[in-house]
Amino acid sequence: MAQPLMDGIDLLYAAELTGVAVFAIAGALSAQGKRLDIFGVVVLAIVTALGGGTIRDISLDSYPLVWIADNNYLWVAVAAAVFTFIFCRYLNYPKRTLLILDAMGLALFATLGAEKAQAAGLAPIIVVMMGVITGAAGGMMRDLLTGQIPLILQRDGSLYATCALAGALFYVLADGWMNTTLQLTLAALIVFLLRLAAIFANLRLPEFIMAGHEQPKQEQDKLP
Repeated sequence: MAQPLMDGIDLLYAAELTGVAVFAIAGALSAQGKRLDIFGVVVLAIVTALGGGTIRDISLDSYPLVWIADNNYLWVAVAAAVFTFIFCRYLNYPKRTLLILDAMGLALFATLGAEKAQAAGLAPIIVVMMGVITGAAGGMMRDLLTGQIPLILQRDGSLYATCALAGALFYVLADGWMNTTLQLTLAALIVFLLRLAAIFANLRLPEFIMAGHEQPKQEQDKLP
């Protein structure tokens, strides 16, 4: 049986459900042009929304998995996917909506993943890794299912994993210097704003090039 959607004012729980909804919408939107029916769209949304948290919980040996212990996570993902499927059949949405929603989901999940790992008393480096995995793994699974090279592995991925890394690292470094709510909020803002800056300002990490070697002409033409 599903737990109540809110038990008092639980901001972390509300943030997690918000992250699930946002990532589910982003996953559903990524189905555009893939000729998927509503079942395929829902599956894609669920994988995107819950994949990172599932890998995190398995890595932390945390059972039952969060969406099995509380199936509100699953219902929120399904509802968000169905809403998106219906909405997009009748109304146009800005093309950058997917990127902005994905940035929001990344920000929420990266910080909440770090928070859960820290609450388990794990070492700071593991806390940072769990933040990155929670934020980025769902999107990687989504890309694989839609036949794309995962965004996290592409040079043109606009610092996807790097943004999650920066937010999780801030969360670890800020521990003990401020209250948890402010700590989570600032960490999420760092991820979100850095991701938006990477998208709209075309920021990239340096590319590996051997000294004395030039890039092939066709690759240079693709660079911004």
